[in-house]
Amino acid sequence: MADLTGGQLVARTLRQAGVRHVFTLCGGHILPIYDGCLTEGVGIIDVRHEQAAAHAGDAYARLTRGVGVAIVVPGPGVTDAVTGVANAYAARSSLLLIGGAAPLGLRGLGALQETEQLALLRPITKGAWSVAETRQIPEVLATAIRTALSGRPGPVFVEIPVDLLMTTIEDRLAPIPTGYVHRTRAAVDAEALGRLDALLAGAERPVMMAGGGVYWDDAAKSLASFAERAGVPVFMNGAGRGALATDHPNAFFQTRGWALGHADVVLVLGTPLDFRLGYGRPPTFAEDAQVAMIDVDPVELGRNRPLELGLAGDIDVILRQLTAALPQGRGARASAWRAELSRREAEARAKLDELAATDQSPVSHYRWASEIARVVTRDTIVVGDGGDVVNCAAKFVPVDRPGQWLDPGPLGCLGVGPSFALTAKLLRPDQRVLLVSGAYITHPHEIGPALERALASDEVWCINVVLDPEAYRKSGQVSMAI
Repeated sequence: MADLTGGQLVARTLRQAGVRHVFTLCGGHILPIYDGCLTEGVGIIDVRHEQAAAHAGDAYARLTRGVGVAIVVPGPGVTDAVTGVANAYAARSSLLLIGGAAPLGLRGLGALQETEQLALLRPITKGAWSVAETRQIPEVLATAIRTALSGRPGPVFVEIPVDLLMTTIEDRLAPIPTGYVHRTRAAVDAEALGRLDALLAGAERPVMMAGGGVYWDDAAKSLASFAERAGVPVFMNGAGRGALATDHPNAFFQTRGWALGHADVVLVLGTPLDFRLGYGRPPTFAEDAQVAMIDVDPVELGRNRPLELGLAGDIDVILRQLTAALPQGRGARASAWRAELSRREAEARAKLDELAATDQSPVSHYRWASEIARVVTRDTIVVGDGGDVVNCAAKFVPVDRPGQWLDPGPLGCLGVGPSFALTAKLLRPDQRVLLVSGAYITHPHEIGPALERALASDEVWCINVVLDPEAYRKSGQVSMAI
């Protein structure tokens, strides 16, 4: 038997769930958790704002496909983290936010940093809980983690009063749950599989749209096998970028708008029909296109556009089922369609290269993005933090593997970059990390060499937009001045 504090129970439960680091801003209400983390060997990364902690936990979840943890004080600590939680919710990221809380006996009396936290977090999480006694800490945290990781991943919130974190209890009274599964690999039945196969078999201009669900279901290999066998062109967005390498014959990038507007069948994998895809409606999608969706979240099926077929399940499992059912030679049917897309892809690429070839000063975004693309290798993690500038970079920067590109996600929350980049370096110390949030307005021939020097180091490098490079260089706010 051993006596454990509530803070130790928190750390032990996180360790059991595979968490190796937590992100936080130090505060009195959560100090017992730090003591527990030191005992259990969980690294503590202290940041200077709770929003940064939430963004870092979001990135940790994305890069590990596990749970990322941010721990904050109650009141302003929790409210500061709200933006990061909302961003994780939109991006389907399994962030666990642990918030401190006033002692149970002082609830409602106006205790330090006391506020209603559950009501604040419920609309932007998959679940929010308050722990009522110390022995419940492992059970509530395990439930929250299981909720975050099961089905469509998403953030969760748990508040724990400080007196419960300080209370000591025998470990036998608060066992750490272990006998549960975070994710079930759901398949589909033969009838549904046959309907999807028949839909694709009749297509002359098929298109696949691969989104973040492909990444979270670890379905990149299955996607490649299916695309090759079926001969279907694939476009990728969000965390789905990198599911197919840039040189894969079925991967297309510059002709998405034209392809969706002329496709007769569109198979949407793990991405919502939101603003990025014109809500699945004309003119982005052809009016008579037959649309099918596969998503772990059944709520997404048919949202914004009626579907010919919607399948709820694990994308990796379903694609493997579908590939096994495909007859040899199926891909030949769409060969003319792929050839047309390849021709248009080459034309669009040539236009981009022409725009990037300019030596004008100030530097154009296209030239800047093309220079970045020259130095980004397969082992470089690229974090895009911005709007138009990052959209331009995405047209050039090669993404050849899952998890190589990180951006805010559909909420469009700018400012995630430093947290994402530092977390990427924490988890992938042997890989190069480049944070793109803009470009210095400088002479075009200086960009490439400066990037090479930066990425040759072991640090995280940031490129930012300024109109006066010299003034910004003197401010010391960035690692590199070009």
